Amino acid sequence: MKILVVIPFLLFGLQLTAQKNIDGLINAEKSFAAYSVAHGAKSAFLKFIDSNGIVFDQGKAANGIEVWKKRQDGPFVLNWTPYFAEIANSNDFGYTTGPWMLHPNDNDSITARGRFTTVWHMNANGEWKFLVDLGVGNTPELLQPDLNQIKTKKISGTASTNNLLKTEQNFIELYKANKANAYKVYLSNQSILNRNGFQPATEKKGQADMIIATPSDIEFTITGSQIAQTGDLAFIYGNTSHTSKTENYLRIWRKEKEGWRIAVEVLRY
Repeated sequence: MKILVVIPFLLFGLQLTAQKNIDGLINAEKSFAAYSVAHGAKSAFLKFIDSNGIVFDQGKAANGIEVWKKRQDGPFVLNWTPYFAEIANSNDFGYTTGPWMLHPNDNDSITARGRFTTVWHMNANGEWKFLVDLGVGNTPELLQPDLNQIKTKKISGTASTNNLLKTEQNFIELYKANKANAYKVYLSNQSILNRNGFQPATEKKGQADMIIATPSDIEFTITGSQIAQTGDLAFIYGNTSHTSKTENYLRIWRKEKEGWRIAVEVLRY
């Protein structure tokens, strides 16, 4: 009888080992998308979101389960695929980003497209669930055949948000004074910038052009954050205010040798 009791725990441990890596993170995102195609976006979001997971509704951060319970699936299919993925040194916290596409149920014509960015963690049951999701829209089509696993070295440390939030606030203050200098100081050499209407910027030239096109008078308000238990990967989200319009932003920070650096920025304004 003892053997029968122990076996489930051994299998659970093996399952954790199998999933607690970047392949498990990527497979979670792919499964999320496949479930959306097969069962609808509402069912997919409710299945894969963490109980405390955040989505953005009408310019406000909100509990994703509460938001999606109120929504109805429309006559469309929402599909997406990860193009970039990175995982913390803890192997249980990471992000994926890539293109999303919307098309009617009865054909494959694309009616809308954009870029998603999703942060995931492994919960106490050994399941990958997403913590926050924010996308941009109206982006040009960009084909990328291979998924890029980002392996930039990260520095583990105490999982405290104090220094992270101080860095975010310093970036915001510097942005107000000189946005180009803010990104020069805090943008990682391996980074992705996402904006409405733009292809994702991953190279220096494209990033410089995108930064020039971004308004200098955006106001940022921090509303939430979370950090990996190894203290090397984290995210901060909040509101943007520009020309009396309230929108949202998400920054994923990576702890590098020089300190916290922006790995991914999703900026809506």
